[in-house]
Amino acid sequence: MKRNWYAALLLLALGALLFGCGKFTKDSTDEMKQNVRAAYACTLRLDYTTAAQQYRVAAEQARQSSALLGLIVRRNLLDRVNESMATLPSYATPDNQADLSVETARVCAQIDQMAQSFLGWL
Repeated sequence: MKRNWYAALLLLALGALLFGCGKFTKDSTDEMKQNVRAAYACTLRLDYTTAAQQYRVAAEQARQSSALLGLIVRRNLLDRVNESMATLPSYATPDNQADLSVETARVCAQIDQMAQSFLGWL
């Protein structure tokens, strides 16, 4: 009888761990997208210097969170997001507004794909 309780307790602990990992993944990816969108909003206000700085901050925050996210989501998706985010500050110029728009949308799609790689089956 005790084994059934231990099994139930273990199942409950694993469920809580899975829920916590899902929440961390969702919160991290939502924060990444919010940072990228905030930086892009600066370009819409024609403030390219601030936009480039915010893209750098967003890329750095993504790199910092990738240490833990790498344990939860596929590493190749995380690497692609980090590589794409590293290129965004160089597009933050008045001459590259269309390219920046496309690259920002691509990064957001990659972040969504990364979130779905963990949360898609829940």
